[in-house]
Amino acid sequence: MTIQKVSRAMRTRAMAFDFGGTISGRRVDHILGQKPVDPDAARALHELARLDMRLVLASNTLPGESRWPALQEAGVEELFTAALLSHALGAAKPESIFYQLVITAAQCEPSEILFVGDNMSHDVIAPLSHGMRAALVRPHGLKPTETLPTGVPCIRHVKELPSLLEMS
Repeated sequence: MTIQKVSRAMRTRAMAFDFGGTISGRRVDHILGQKPVDPDAARALHELARLDMRLVLASNTLPGESRWPALQEAGVEELFTAALLSHALGAAKPESIFYQLVITAAQCEPSEILFVGDNMSHDVIAPLSHGMRAALVRPHGLKPTETLPTGVPCIRHVKELPSLLEMS
């Protein structure tokens, strides 16, 4: 698997992050009642915030589910300018309105937003169809049946994002 650079021609001003499988750990912390934020992901989020990147959480959630305990435990809750949680919004990925809300929350042009997630359909194809760019997070690469759209990087972990942006 090769890492493609984020296009130099397009400035990234905001990043929208999926939670599960993207910035979360793998196992549920029963004290938190959810998966905690991965420590390496938390460090990357802090680094991106230092680069003046606007961070938006864009997560599908179930009734009563919140991402705040995990974000607070990791010390990253204040890094996010907005948290779009599907159940509270009444709209979920891949509904068009969800991506319109991401664009509004990011407060920039869609082409300046990098949507980061682990689901090809929800976190890559749908954001691309709304004018955003995307990065797929896959520790083990693409599934045999998948093809990565041109210009979309596939990274193993979000900790690769700061260096990916520096290379662009």
